Amino acid sequence: MGTKKKTVAVTLILLILFLTACDMLPASNSSPVPADAGTKGITLFNKDQNLVTAYIPKEKVHLGQSLGAAKENISVITDSGSVINTTADVYLSGAPMAVHIPDRDKVIENVVGIYLWEDFNSVTDTFYDAKSYLDAGEKVMVVLLDGFSLKQYELAKEREYVTYLSRYFKHEALSVYTPVTNAGFAAMITGKNPDANGVHDRSFRKMKVESIFGYALNKSRRVLLLEGDIKILDTEIEPVLHMDLNRDGDIDDEIFQTAKMEAQKDYDLIFIHFHGIDDRGHSYGPEALETMDYIKKIDGYIEEISSIWNGPMLLTADHGMHKTENGGSHGMCIQEDMIVPYFKKEQRK
Repeated sequence: MGTKKKTVAVTLILLILFLTACDMLPASNSSPVPADAGTKGITLFNKDQNLVTAYIPKEKVHLGQSLGAAKENISVITDSGSVINTTADVYLSGAPMAVHIPDRDKVIENVVGIYLWEDFNSVTDTFYDAKSYLDAGEKVMVVLLDGFSLKQYELAKEREYVTYLSRYFKHEALSVYTPVTNAGFAAMITGKNPDANGVHDRSFRKMKVESIFGYALNKSRRVLLLEGDIKILDTEIEPVLHMDLNRDGDIDDEIFQTAKMEAQKDYDLIFIHFHGIDDRGHSYGPEALETMDYIKKIDGYIEEISSIWNGPMLLTADHGMHKTENGGSHGMCIQEDMIVPYFKKEQRK
C-alpha cells in the first residue's frame, strides 16, 4: 500500500472511531501511553504507529471496507498468544471482542490486537534462521537485545548511535502477546507463538516444544547460553549465569567479557542475552538519553564480538517498550511493545 493509500486508510479508521466513540492513543510514543490502553477492546497498529486503541465496535464492522482495501494483510492476535494471518476481509464485533472470517467460516474470539502489514516477519523467525544455518553446517550466534523496540532503533539510527547494527538491519518483526521477556524469549528459541510453546507471560518457564538448543544438541552440535543473574526459561541446556563483579550496577559488561572469550571457542550455537536496554527503558523511558547512550554502548559490544566471531549473527528483541509517566513499561498489544527490529549479519568472508 502506498503512502497516499495508507493516509486514506488511517483517515477512514479514525472516521469509524468517531462514529463508534472509541478511544485513541497518541500518534507517537513521545507522550506517555495511558495505563489502560491495552486492557480493553482491540488495538489496530502497523509497523510505524498505533492507529486506534480500545476499539469496541457497537455493531459488526467490516474492516476491509473501513480501510478501503479488503485485501490488506493483517495478523489477528489473541490473548492466548495465537497469531492468525488473513486479509482485512473480516468483520469485527464486541462483547466479547471477536474477528469473523467469512471465507473460512471462522470466528476468532478474545482478540487483543490487529496488525496491518505488507511483509510479515516475526521474532519466531529467529529459530528458523538459526536452524537453517545449523542445517547448512554453519555455526551461528543469536543475540537477544532485551526491550529494544523498532521505535528506539529508528531514533538511535537517526542520532547515529547504532552505526554498526544499522548496517545489518533487515526488517521489522512482530513480537508475541504478552510482550514480556519469558514469552518473547521462548518464541525466539522455539519458532512458536505462546499458544503453541506454552510460555504466555513471566509466570511460565517450561516450554511444551523443543527449542533451538535441543535441536542443536540432537545434531551433536555444541551450544552455549549466556544469561544474566537468573535462569529465565527451562531449556535443554543450563545457562551460564553472571554476577555484577565490578559492582557498576550492570551485568551486561560481564556477559560481554564472557562472550568475547567464548566466541573464540569451537561452539556451533551461542545465544547471548543482553538486559541493559530494557533496564534503562524501565528506569528512564525508552527514548531517554540514558537509554539511548546505552544502546550506543551495546552497539559497540556487538561490533567487538562480531570481530571475533567468524560466523552469521541474528539479533532481535523479545519485546519493545512504551513510555510511561515514570519511565517505561511493556506488556500491551500496542506498536511500541509489539514491533521490534531484526538484524542479520552473514559470515565474514
